[in-house]
Amino acid sequence: MDWTDVLFLLTLLLYAVASVALLAGYIGRSGRAKGLAAGISLAAFGLHTLLLAVTAAAGWNMVVRSLYLLPLSWAFVGIGLVMWLWQKTTVLLLFIPPVAFILLMVAQLLDARGVTVAAAMTGPVFALHLVSIFAGLGLMSVAAGAAVIFLWQQKKLKMKIRLAGLRGDLPSMAALDRINSLATLVGFPFYTLGVICGFAWARLAWGSIFSGDPKELISLIVWALYALLFHQRQALGWQGRKPALMALGIFAASLFSLLVVNFLLPTRHAFQFTF
Repeated sequence: MDWTDVLFLLTLLLYAVASVALLAGYIGRSGRAKGLAAGISLAAFGLHTLLLAVTAAAGWNMVVRSLYLLPLSWAFVGIGLVMWLWQKTTVLLLFIPPVAFILLMVAQLLDARGVTVAAAMTGPVFALHLVSIFAGLGLMSVAAGAAVIFLWQQKKLKMKIRLAGLRGDLPSMAALDRINSLATLVGFPFYTLGVICGFAWARLAWGSIFSGDPKELISLIVWALYALLFHQRQALGWQGRKPALMALGIFAASLFSLLVVNFLLPTRHAFQFTF
C-alpha cells in the first residue's frame, strides 16, 4: 500500500464520518453535529481533490480505470458544496457524502477487477466534454435530491401528517423548489456544452458527428428532457411537483446511460472488464 492508497482510504473514511454526523445532526436536531459534518465534508473534498490531482499526474489511464467515477464523484461533491454554501442549507449534505462514498467504493471495486474503455476516449476535446457533462449531471443530482425531499414532504402534507423530528428540521418546500430551479438554470448550459463537445469529439475520433450509437441517443434524450425542464422553469415559471418529477426522471435517465448503456448495450463507449 502506497501513500496514494492511504489518501484514498482517508477520503473514504471522512465521507463516511460526514454522512453519519449529518444524519445524527438531523435526527437529533443538533446544529453542532451539522456544522461538524459540513466541516468534515469540506476536509474530505480537499483530500478528494488532492487524490484526483495525484491520480491524473500518474497518468490519464489511472482515471480511466475508475470509469471516470473518481472525477464524477469529485464534481458531484464540489457542486453540492457550492450549492450548500450558496443556499445556506445543510440538507444538501444529506446526499453528498453518502453518494461520494458509494461512487468511490464502486470505482475501487471496478479498478480491482480491471476495466478497459474505448481507446479514443482521450484528448482535450473529450476532457472538456467530460467536465461539462459531469458538471451538468452534478447539478441535476442536486436538483433530484431536493426533489426527493420536496415530494416526500408534499405527500406527508397531503396525508395531513405532522412533520416532526427529522422531518420538521428540513427546509421548506419553497426552498427545495428554489434549489431545483437554480440547479437547472446553471446545469443545463453545462450539459449542453458537454453534448456539443461530445459530438465534436466523435467527429474527430470516428469521422462522424452522429452514428446512432445508443450512448448518443440516450444523451440526446437526456438533453431534450433537460431543455424542456429549463424552458418550462424559465419561460413558463414551472414550480412544485412537475419540475421535481422531471428532475428525478432526468437523473434516472443519466444513471441508465452510465450503468446500463456503457455495460450492457453495444456502444463505442462500452466499459469492459478484463480478468
